[in-house]
Amino acid sequence: MAANTISEQAKQANQSNRQKDFIAEIKTQGLSRTNRFTVEISPPTNGPAVSRRILLFCEQATLPGISYATTTNRSYGEGREIAYDRLFEPITLQFHVDRDFQVRKVFDTWMNAIQNPIDRTFSYYNEYTTKMTIGIQDLQDKTSYLIDMYECYPKAVVPIGLDAEAKDTMRLQVTFQYKYWTSSQVEELPNGMKVTKDGMDKYFSDFTGFQERLKKGLGEAGNFATGAVGQLGMRAFSQVTSRIPAIKF
Repeated sequence: MAANTISEQAKQANQSNRQKDFIAEIKTQGLSRTNRFTVEISPPTNGPAVSRRILLFCEQATLPGISYATTTNRSYGEGREIAYDRLFEPITLQFHVDRDFQVRKVFDTWMNAIQNPIDRTFSYYNEYTTKMTIGIQDLQDKTSYLIDMYECYPKAVVPIGLDAEAKDTMRLQVTFQYKYWTSSQVEELPNGMKVTKDGMDKYFSDFTGFQERLKKGLGEAGNFATGAVGQLGMRAFSQVTSRIPAIKF
């Protein structure tokens, strides 16, 4: 009986220590927030100014998942599920729609660039695909994690429902297809430049080469960041849109 009591006390003490360790870890490292993100994408059919405006209205995004196609391998006894292909599911972005419908127009143009709506001819694949980057940021607005999705294009523009009785502002959902994605942990330099962990090693081991590549990268315009971080002023916007009959942008 005494042994059981000691064992129970030890379990409770161990559980208490784990809880304390968890709380201490949270206080020092924190937890990631779903409203701290950025999105970078340059639609191939629009200029930088339009791209920046569109992405500024990005309200929601989805981090891509991954799964494997498997087949059952059975030689004797129970079968084994053997992976034979890597699968990438589409992701969805949601946008506020501005008064002059520029947000919707961008994706109308992009979809029409994939297939001509008149003669129904398709464009070459590399003419309508682009790269998309989703970044996760901490409470100090520093990027710590990046996901790069390659060869992205809008697979579906979801219909927008209209309701004469509703007071909500209009939102647009767009589903994106892509070939594959990669992830990386990053360090944000004091000047705001984002460098991967591998890049930091190259920075210190090959400083001259790093600087040359940096200058070249700064000369390439076209990508713009947005999302919840770009929406520091938009957070209040999302809270009030459901209570205001009409909003003028």
